[in-house]
Amino acid sequence: MLKKSGLMVPANRGPVPPDITELHQLLSQALEKRGQNIQAAWRSSDKMTQFVLNVVCNIKGGDPQWSLNSENRGMHTQMFDYPSCDVLLVHNLMSSSCAELQATGRNQSGLGNAQSRREEPTTKMNDAIQQVAQRHAEDAKTSSTPTVPTTGDISTLPLDELLRAITAAKMTGKLEVRNKEATALVYVQDGQPVDATASDAEGDDAIIELLTWREGQFVFESRVLRNSHTVHQTIDSLVSQSKQLSERTNYLKEAGMLSTSTLLPKRPNLTDLEFIQKAARGAPMNVEFMTTYYRGLNGKQTIEDMVRSMQMSRIQVVNLIYHLMTNDLIKISNEIVKPKPFTVQPRVIDGAAIQSVMMSLRRAETGMFIYPAFLYFLEQEYFRCYRSRSPLSVIVFEMRLVSGNSARQLLPGPAVLDAVLRISQLKRHVDLLAHYDAFDYALLLPNTKANGAQIFANRIVRSLTSSPLGGDIEPARLSLSLGCASIPEDFVDLSSLLGAADLAMTQSRLQSKPVVMYRDIKPITV
Repeated sequence: MLKKSGLMVPANRGPVPPDITELHQLLSQALEKRGQNIQAAWRSSDKMTQFVLNVVCNIKGGDPQWSLNSENRGMHTQMFDYPSCDVLLVHNLMSSSCAELQATGRNQSGLGNAQSRREEPTTKMNDAIQQVAQRHAEDAKTSSTPTVPTTGDISTLPLDELLRAITAAKMTGKLEVRNKEATALVYVQDGQPVDATASDAEGDDAIIELLTWREGQFVFESRVLRNSHTVHQTIDSLVSQSKQLSERTNYLKEAGMLSTSTLLPKRPNLTDLEFIQKAARGAPMNVEFMTTYYRGLNGKQTIEDMVRSMQMSRIQVVNLIYHLMTNDLIKISNEIVKPKPFTVQPRVIDGAAIQSVMMSLRRAETGMFIYPAFLYFLEQEYFRCYRSRSPLSVIVFEMRLVSGNSARQLLPGPAVLDAVLRISQLKRHVDLLAHYDAFDYALLLPNTKANGAQIFANRIVRSLTSSPLGGDIEPARLSLSLGCASIPEDFVDLSSLLGAADLAMTQSRLQSKPVVMYRDIKPITV
């Protein structure tokens, strides 16, 4: 059973996690309802552990964010938090995480390790964050400042009081607020907001918008840092502007304004000079823009349509209309505006059919495309780059386990899955990871020159050797051989391109050098 928000535990589901079809349904709902949590829940076979899988799509775009949490005897644990639009990878990760938890009682997985590396790029940064958190904890014990709750309801703890408490406590982290319609995120550092998004607003406007909310739940996650800096005003200034926005919104509502209302000029014969004289005092924006806006009012376009067409924020719209209303320049009309008839009949896109085709091109145990599918996509990308005169690179690589007698063996399944997840975190959405021949692998990198391919190949090596692969294969036992070739720098035809990549991979293995570019061995005849 799936639910758009909140937690619902199916009574008859039993110890069965969502299958790939259900994951695809979750993803489809998340894409349709951006900013809202879509969840599925189930229990382990012994009924002792409850699992909750959550997916949310950011309103600004990007990959969907998947997270899996477990609860056992009141103890909550996050098992993974992973951005991806590939439900097969998510399914494999979910299955391996649940299996390992039930077998060992520990919530560790390959992607969990990879995800922690992505969020904490270096050990030094991780240590620094932990030291700051420890100092905050010690300060909290000795300080008389009351403890700020990390979860709650904004109907009982208003957001202005909550933000002031966070400022007073000089907390660092992420404040997430959700209601039935939208989600807002506020990142604070040492008690000062640095970045914020709410609905379609960003920065200072987002916090002003957020402070008008009267219902919803909040969660504060400490030690989450943010590089963006979009908030520049103080909390007191933002709270003051938010109160002003609420007062003006209520004034317009009492005057009869709805999202479907239209606006009309009270004095259509008013000259531009007379309009400027009346509207200039205390104008919330450029007077010339206000004049153009005023001349465009014809009673046919709703306020909602006008906001969309002029790309104005809700705060700007409220301040503009309030200013014109209080200066007796416009009037509100709620006459029914006949909508324009549709000339396009939308077709239903069968997401399940698309997913079934993509699934048929992948190996279920790894989530990677099969070798014939790689050749097909490579050919299509080759024709595209030929028409657009853009570069194309291919990385062919092998991953082997070296035993004590220097024998090279294939990696076990968990290690391969861990490697796939780590590479998937590094690659772009347009890059393609696939099987190559019987036991090797390949990466298709569209619009990538040789230098870019070399940088990416070295990043893959660092990621795969940064920690034990699959949980037990130490980097010293891992043998990596990556060969790179590019179009048009090396060749201009596909067969020679793959031959060059094969040769570079062979030289990488013979020279015990993880990454070899074909351009560095060009004197060798293919």
